[in-house]
Amino acid sequence: MTSPDEETISAAEAAKLLFVAKVHLERLIDNGTLPLHHGTGFERFVRKADVLAYKARKHAEARAFLSTQTEDSEPPGL
Repeated sequence: MTSPDEETISAAEAAKLLFVAKVHLERLIDNGTLPLHHGTGFERFVRKADVLAYKARKHAEARAFLSTQTEDSEPPGL
């Protein structure tokens, strides 16, 4: 039995977890953003822990960006 840290999921399952298209997830694998665990035939598998870590990083980046944005008290042109 594999440990939860070593649990692998298919590229399609990972795409669903990240709310992205499978082709986008495959690009993340191809460019090294997400490490490929193994491939069988036409299917690729990644570690679920890697996908969750990527999701957490992207969420933190988005929160950091949003925290730098301010709302103008008077919008331009008004």
